[in-house]
Amino acid sequence: METPHRGGGVDMENFRSSSSRSLCHRGVSSVPSVVLTSAPSTSRAGCHATDVAEATSVCIPPSLNAPGSSGKGSPGEGRPNIGGPLLADQNMVFGHNVSSARLSLRASPQAGSPVSSGQHDSPSPPRNVETVGLAPEGARLIGTGLPAEVVETILHSRAPSTRKLYLYKWKLFSVWCEQHNLDPVHSSVSDVLRFLQEKFSEGLTPSTLKVYVAAISAHHIPVGGSSLGRDPLVVRFLRGALRLRPVVRTKTPTWDLTIVLQGLAEAPFEPIEEVSDKFLTLKTIFLLAVSSLKRIGDLQALSVAPSCLEFAPGMVKAFLHTRPGYVPKVPTRVPGPIVLEAFCPPPFANLDQERKNLLCPVRALDAYVHRAALWRKTEQLFVCYGSPKKGGPASKQRMSKWVVEAISLAYETVGRPCPLMVRAHSTRGMAASRALLSGVSMDDICGAAGWSSQHTFIRFYNLHLNITPGARVLQDSSQALGETA
Repeated sequence: METPHRGGGVDMENFRSSSSRSLCHRGVSSVPSVVLTSAPSTSRAGCHATDVAEATSVCIPPSLNAPGSSGKGSPGEGRPNIGGPLLADQNMVFGHNVSSARLSLRASPQAGSPVSSGQHDSPSPPRNVETVGLAPEGARLIGTGLPAEVVETILHSRAPSTRKLYLYKWKLFSVWCEQHNLDPVHSSVSDVLRFLQEKFSEGLTPSTLKVYVAAISAHHIPVGGSSLGRDPLVVRFLRGALRLRPVVRTKTPTWDLTIVLQGLAEAPFEPIEEVSDKFLTLKTIFLLAVSSLKRIGDLQALSVAPSCLEFAPGMVKAFLHTRPGYVPKVPTRVPGPIVLEAFCPPPFANLDQERKNLLCPVRALDAYVHRAALWRKTEQLFVCYGSPKKGGPASKQRMSKWVVEAISLAYETVGRPCPLMVRAHSTRGMAASRALLSGVSMDDICGAAGWSSQHTFIRFYNLHLNITPGARVLQDSSQALGETA
């Protein structure tokens, strides 16, 4: 490194340039300390001389950008923090060995920093997003004396989707605390309530506020020896929010099951042996959703392993088990297999039976399993059919979109306008309500759906599919007048 002639002293003449190795000068002469306060610009050096300490050894690794360098490190090497405080690592601390096997308190690169600095930060090396996401909770558990391996196991008590959701909510709370100069981990109950009130004023529902409370409680220190979510003021706040903004559930269906089934029995969903991978996937997941009354999360837990999927002889039935270790969202009943019965297995006696077979879930499942075996990369039943994740496991969000897309495409097939505000979860209420009208007992419906009591179905899922007697009389009268005319 050639020094400028306008200063620096005689001692700096002992430095020599090197293009590939670190620069190291050892001697008895004192040299001002070199402190990298920020990333060097393209025109000036980013080093400043100070009189903090006298150094007998100065090492500048090649990975740190020296003045006049290109500013890019070698592939796979870390880059210095740009725009924020300079954090020392084990290569910058002389005489100390820092163990790298510990829970990091920084956010993962996939999710971003919990508190934005407003400047462009350089990406950190890849880490486990789930471990880093709950780093404050993990650090608190390590502070109690638990080994890191034990803490890792404890953090995995929550589902991966729950950990990611809590991480996202915690990041939003951390940003709010930074704006108000607060410590999110040690914030008071009143500060948390102020944050919840702002979110409530923005229009968030009480159920969403409960998720925020759960996420903050997972990271926050205990209040009064218990979780933040059990604080009496927090409990009363959520109860008051529910009274001020009660949940409104519509009883009128947004789409018609008859129209969707009619569309699934026609092209481009048939013939099933010739349809594309997309339409075969959409048809299969919809038929399984309405025939099993299961949540999308339960369908995601299905597997094609020999112990989880079995077809009865003659393709008259199909038995589907969830993967081992899967815990449903509401484990109210003893988990059992999903049993699908064939509608009209061949040979057909008439044309009506042949048309019913087009909507048979066993037939669609058998065709999908054999087709997906060509590109499958996992034992999960439903896998992605398009690039770049073809063959990989489908997420719950993707599977929900498939159900909604199947409903929309079925409406287009029969020439009807696509319904609005369709949700994949509506298949449970639609199928259960139609089964009740068809004469299926309430106990059988609750057992298939996993509801602990009939009140769950009546309160949340029962839809008004039948018309009132007065409306039926008016409809018959109008039809009669039309025939007379």
